[in-house]
Amino acid sequence: MTMGAETVFIDTNILVYATDDESPFNAKSLGIIKQLMTDGINFAISPQIVREYLVVLTRGLPPDDPARSAALHNVRKFVEAFSLLDENSESVARLQTIMENFDVGGKQIHDANIVAVMLVHGVKRLLTYNQDDFKKFDHWIEILGLDEVSL
Repeated sequence: MTMGAETVFIDTNILVYATDDESPFNAKSLGIIKQLMTDGINFAISPQIVREYLVVLTRGLPPDDPARSAALHNVRKFVEAFSLLDENSESVARLQTIMENFDVGGKQIHDANIVAVMLVHGVKRLLTYNQDDFKKFDHWIEILGLDEVSL
């Protein structure tokens, strides 16, 4: 499935900021998501983004904490509103190719996997707060930071 130029892959940090009222990046993240959706931009995420989001928002919480329910509710909303791109044998092969051709290891594998999934699905733009983490892949993808998207 090719998504095309009208699709933007959304990184975990943007979703965390957009749903955390206490984040200093909340208004900007939420505003960008709303504006881009109004402009007809589609968003895509992957199972990795869902896992990372849940890790961040539930870390250290007891099972009955309302914040856990809120995080699960948010994930349901994300999956309804955004395209969920599969991680599959093709994306694993692309990840291996990235690792063979670039100095990528350790925690950087998470970022490389995002790029691999994007490339396999034809998504060329990434909205993230951590632009520097993806600079080594900028010949394949366009990296959009919070300050680079005007409202």
